Amino acid sequence: MMYQMQKLWVYLLMTCIAALGCENGLADEPVSFRAMTWNIWHGGREDGEKIGPQRVVEIIQQSGADIVAMQETYGSGEWISEQLGFHFHPRGTNVSIHSRYPVLEDISVFEEFKCVGALLELPGDRKLAFYSIWLPYNKEIWVEGTRDTNDLDGLKNACDASRDNLEKMWALIQQRLSDSQYAGVPIVIAGDFNSMSHLDYIESFQDQFDGVVIDWPTSHILCDAGFRDAYRETHPEVHRQDDRTWTPRFPKQQQDRIDFIYYRGNHLDASDSVVIDEYAQGFPSDHAALVTEFSWSEPKPSPALRLVTYNIKHGLGNDGRVDLDRTAALLKNLHADFIGLQEVDNQAKRSGKIDQAKALGKSLGMHSAFGSFMDYQGGKYGLGILSKHPIVASREIRLPTGNEPRVALACQIQLPDQREIVVVNLHFDWVKDDKFRFQQAQELAKYLDTLTLPYVLMGDFNDQPQSRTLDLLSRGSLAAVKPKQDRFTFSSITPTKEIDFIFAAPREAWQLKFSRVLNGKLTSDHRPVLAIVELNP
Repeated sequence: MMYQMQKLWVYLLMTCIAALGCENGLADEPVSFRAMTWNIWHGGREDGEKIGPQRVVEIIQQSGADIVAMQETYGSGEWISEQLGFHFHPRGTNVSIHSRYPVLEDISVFEEFKCVGALLELPGDRKLAFYSIWLPYNKEIWVEGTRDTNDLDGLKNACDASRDNLEKMWALIQQRLSDSQYAGVPIVIAGDFNSMSHLDYIESFQDQFDGVVIDWPTSHILCDAGFRDAYRETHPEVHRQDDRTWTPRFPKQQQDRIDFIYYRGNHLDASDSVVIDEYAQGFPSDHAALVTEFSWSEPKPSPALRLVTYNIKHGLGNDGRVDLDRTAALLKNLHADFIGLQEVDNQAKRSGKIDQAKALGKSLGMHSAFGSFMDYQGGKYGLGILSKHPIVASREIRLPTGNEPRVALACQIQLPDQREIVVVNLHFDWVKDDKFRFQQAQELAKYLDTLTLPYVLMGDFNDQPQSRTLDLLSRGSLAAVKPKQDRFTFSSITPTKEIDFIFAAPREAWQLKFSRVLNGKLTSDHRPVLAIVELNP
């Protein structure tokens, strides 16, 4: 029940975002759109010739989807689009596209049963290459008793047709869009892949998959080509039951994520995703529907920067297990430029004598820096910064000692356009009395006032909005304001407090695209915060 309430909040949040855009006169110049992929199961008619397709229409309407990649359309597509008031772009009997926006051109490739593509015209003369696909599989491994976990090669081979078809399909899509007129046009490829993801079946979450770890090859094809898995990016921690799209109708079968929305392009960022698998009148399909909210922006000379702050609790999960690989897997899914880490160990006994900042940086392919609070268990304890871009210099800012010693860590970083910024990470005192915390904030504010470069300030403030600590450090800054419906960052299991924040200063130097709090119920007792910002020219 708790998960269903969370999904309802996500749906309401996505609806509020769209409504806010209209209220601000953005209806003709949208900053976001919603894409859905859904295999509707035999035209949606399993529960009746009329009632099933009607339920499909109602679910799409309630989701607020603007574009739908549909599979198993099977004769229902034209009627569904008419009810939605959408443009209908079919190909063969299986795959189709339903779009609120006009279809400029057919860009389909491969077999008509498996792939349909459309160049869509979004308001503001924005163009989007959108594909709906269906991939086959070699052998049934979802029905009870059909999955042999002792034969991993056999399991991979069962989905080999999916890999083979997608390799050929992607090669043809690249060829189809190779003309200069498509340069810079973002691409969304969505559909029923009939294969699982290498981002899910990993060692840190193998207990959810009967102890199985599989590097599924199908999902590598688009990820290795620079596409992002929109759902996994917005739900960076694996939760098999919550994530699954197969199958809400047959809970005794293997529950897996086999429907995906992949995207590539500087215009797009996935800001939220939701799996829809229930409907009061009866869910009409054996596949769940997947909806992603995309934020669209025009590329700046300097690309948007993805910022993450995360208290990792030295890799200690809520299951009592220290697992830094699990932390790395979650962070890798966020594709961050900069990550502020709190509660980081360096050679401490409790976390296996590992330099955690350096190890995470190596795993994510990022530069790293560490700031030490104090000696601890034969090593040190403090905080860290990971950067996708070169760290020119790093500095510890010693703060007044509270219940423990504290420092802030500042890194001067060079961006691809040769401009430089400063990234500052903090972790303040935690007790209820804010005396020490405010003293630490005052000392850090003195340092920030000396900076001549634009800076980002992030971390675990251990204080809440409207506190004097937050008021002091947010002055003149652009705040990465979180959605009101989902702003709490602690605890990760039962969020009730907002104590982790991201700011960028000076305010006039930055623009905020969006900010979100993400789930990570196993990995730490805090939830990670993501903000996407742009540095003005």
